[in-house]
Amino acid sequence: MDNTPKKQTTADKILNAAEDLFIDKGFSSTSINDIANKAKIHKSLIYHHYQNKEGLWKSVKRRLLQTHMGTDLTETNFPKESFKKFLQSFVTMRFDFYDQNPSIARLISWQRLEKEKEELEGIKEQKFSILVPHIKEFQQRGEIRQNLDPEMVEYLIMSISSLPFMDKPTFFEGSEAQSKKKRFLDLIIESLYLTLSPEEHLKNLHSTV
Repeated sequence: MDNTPKKQTTADKILNAAEDLFIDKGFSSTSINDIANKAKIHKSLIYHHYQNKEGLWKSVKRRLLQTHMGTDLTETNFPKESFKKFLQSFVTMRFDFYDQNPSIARLISWQRLEKEKEELEGIKEQKFSILVPHIKEFQQRGEIRQNLDPEMVEYLIMSISSLPFMDKPTFFEGSEAQSKKKRFLDLIIESLYLTLSPEEHLKNLHSTV
């Protein structure tokens, strides 16, 4: 016998319908009636479970992130023996995450088009203050330029590693797509490393090679 509570089953039906529609049409072009019709329920049940469309959007986004990410970024251990290895690990993780989860990239792309996008962010995919403590530590160690704002550095790293999947370049398509993605990922990492590292640190590395 299925002992799943009816309330949970209804909530899942609503989320599943909303996820399909939001990914396909975005927030503004999806109505509560659309979701109710797709879920085959009365729309009053949507307000009972999620209060409004904004709350439903946030719930869809939260479930997608939790399902596909599998871990909280704040609990992920990245190598810290050098800034280069830290950068390689974090950027690769983020790049691969969006590459393997196009539905999330599409949802966030729709969100960016909305006038009320700040109200829809919800989780903000743990965007701020994850990297800042690590950036400050690498600055103290002389591996990141001291005159850079850690929050700006974090924003740069987070943005540049996910942007290709919000606005896909043409070279991400075709028979050589995978090899070109790998080369572009390497280019991102190398460009960030050279941009953020102090000249003196780079000179010291070259002198020891």
